Amino acid sequence: MKKFVYLAAVAVLALGACSKNEILYTETEVDPVLFGAYSGRVQTKAGPTDDMNLDALKAHGFGVFATYTGTAAFEDADNDKGATDDFMYNQLVNFGTDWTYSPIKYWPNPTNGQTATAQKISFFAYAPYADPEATSPAADNTYGITGFSQAVAHDDPNDATSPTHLHNFVNYKFAKDKPNVDLMWGYKTKNVDNTDPANPVVTYTINNNLTRPNLATDRVHFKFQHLLSKLGGSWEGTSTYADPAEDPAYVANGLVVKANAETIAPTNDFGTATGTKITISKIVIGSAPEIDAISGQPVTDVDGNAISYATGDQTGKLDLYTGEFTLDAAAQNIQFKQTITNMIDDPATTTYDESNPDSELADRLKEPATVSSFAALPTGVTATAVNVYKDESNPIILVPGTKPVVDIQITYTVRTYDEKLGTKKYSEVPQTVFGRIKFDTIKKNTKYNIVMILGLNDVKFSAEVEDWTAGVVGQVWIDDNGDGVQDANEMYDVTNTEIGLPDNL
Repeated sequence: MKKFVYLAAVAVLALGACSKNEILYTETEVDPVLFGAYSGRVQTKAGPTDDMNLDALKAHGFGVFATYTGTAAFEDADNDKGATDDFMYNQLVNFGTDWTYSPIKYWPNPTNGQTATAQKISFFAYAPYADPEATSPAADNTYGITGFSQAVAHDDPNDATSPTHLHNFVNYKFAKDKPNVDLMWGYKTKNVDNTDPANPVVTYTINNNLTRPNLATDRVHFKFQHLLSKLGGSWEGTSTYADPAEDPAYVANGLVVKANAETIAPTNDFGTATGTKITISKIVIGSAPEIDAISGQPVTDVDGNAISYATGDQTGKLDLYTGEFTLDAAAQNIQFKQTITNMIDDPATTTYDESNPDSELADRLKEPATVSSFAALPTGVTATAVNVYKDESNPIILVPGTKPVVDIQITYTVRTYDEKLGTKKYSEVPQTVFGRIKFDTIKKNTKYNIVMILGLNDVKFSAEVEDWTAGVVGQVWIDDNGDGVQDANEMYDVTNTEIGLPDNL
């Protein structure tokens, strides 16, 4: 089983997480409450490569809570029901040939002097569906969505003076040794106010206070948004890792690597049969320690505050009314570590285990178990950024609101072809480089990307020639008059005169 210790947040280049949203809609009869869904993408308990697009959402379903409040609005002070879920409680909505659920519920008819247009039902949803009460041997409710709760909360979590109401929460626990669930929240529409383009205001419309006439021939539609964020994994869940120059379907999957050929002028080409090849043995990416191992000083975040970690299990809650996810622990950050490799031991060894890394390196990058010849080496790292992961493998789940500090260590080998170097015909230099990245506040529903640039300095040469100096001790004869006779005035002290020998140099 692929393992991964999660507990934190990370990143550098922010990329949008959801795209290619789809809608399913079908005309149907008037009275039943019907559902439809848009979908982003999410990783689920089904596995680290389970891409939750619309098809996967159909396979896993989503959960709905609903409250009937009569003629009172859900938010009204005179609504004594609050989030009592007296209409639906964690109702599974799944897909066969259409979105269905059981038992079917119906919109209110005019009764007790009330009109149908005045009677309100509010709906709230999350995905993927979870049943914390399941007791089957296959059920694992020790992480991910672990249950549901109710509490009095502010309608606006950023305004302590806003009205308070009874809210439904989805309880969540981060896994320590397995892929985490990318929790999603269902809303109706997203509204962006660009009055101030530098500070756009984003608000969400939810499916609250719905009445029968408004939905007589329509559905209760949900668009699902990621509540957490992630580092790693492909943009669209595509399992591809080819060089973009070779594969038009190339998709960057969160962690990419390249060489800094733009800033130097190498004397040969990267990745070619007679050039330089850079192969990676291991990449370790994880949360920085609280105390730096070298300096002995506390590690600080982007704001200069010392980082700290929760000592126990890290948990949080999704507010189904506001769509906000908050951590329960006071500690801001969550610890994690992932090893991306094709071997389990020291890079200097050849003890490889490709069946059990946290995540596997792309074939074109990884150091082979044995090197038979330079030509047999893979292409390796070049000036073109390529994916680190072989597949959509174990993306790191990030927590909105955290300001993580991340350490990255890369072990790699630089080989350059050289006909003059014996039977091997290449030079070989293994090395390990280290970097620390501090990130600003992580935003929800965001995919983060790290571009790792291997700094390579080509070996350069220069030369100068020192002048000849006198190699004679005492005096030296110079035949000034050219008669071949050593005259007394032709003897010179070497401390006063330097003679170049031979004189033609």
